Amino acid sequence: MTDKEKENIITLRKMGVGYRAIATALGLSRDLVRNYCKSKGLDGYGNDIYKRHEEGTIEEENKIKCKNCGAPVKQPKTGRRKIYCSPECKKEWNKNHHIKYSHICLYCGKDFESDASKASFCSHKCYIRSRFWREEDIKMVVEYLEKEEPIPNAPGWIKDLVNGKSIKDE
Repeated sequence: MTDKEKENIITLRKMGVGYRAIATALGLSRDLVRNYCKSKGLDGYGNDIYKRHEEGTIEEENKIKCKNCGAPVKQPKTGRRKIYCSPECKKEWNKNHHIKYSHICLYCGKDFESDASKASFCSHKCYIRSRFWREEDIKMVVEYLEKEEPIPNAPGWIKDLVNGKSIKDE
């Protein structure tokens, strides 16, 4: 699509002309016109676009303001639209709106908090111990069972197995 066609689409759309009529007049596909209009904030019914243009609100609606400070955000020509005016604003927003999620470690059973909404282990050490369970660990579990003592540092699935809980119960 050429720059002249883009200008014509915007002009016709602000006059309240529909997608199909614009596409026919310019020799383009209706979907191409519609997608371009959506990217420029000119989607919807033609009469509504005309009214908003007359009121002068279309240009105001299309200006994106920084999510953190409210300053206007300069948009790139291609790619994802920006919502922050600078990397510093994005860092400040994330710092002030930080979310922590509570989890229980599958290996050691400790409660822990994480930035991730889905986390299974409190540390890399617990992940490795659970992932690479060794034969020596099985011997240690058997020794604790013979002594009738609680098993320290055993994966959650071993503790559940000893307590009679099945993985299928969950």
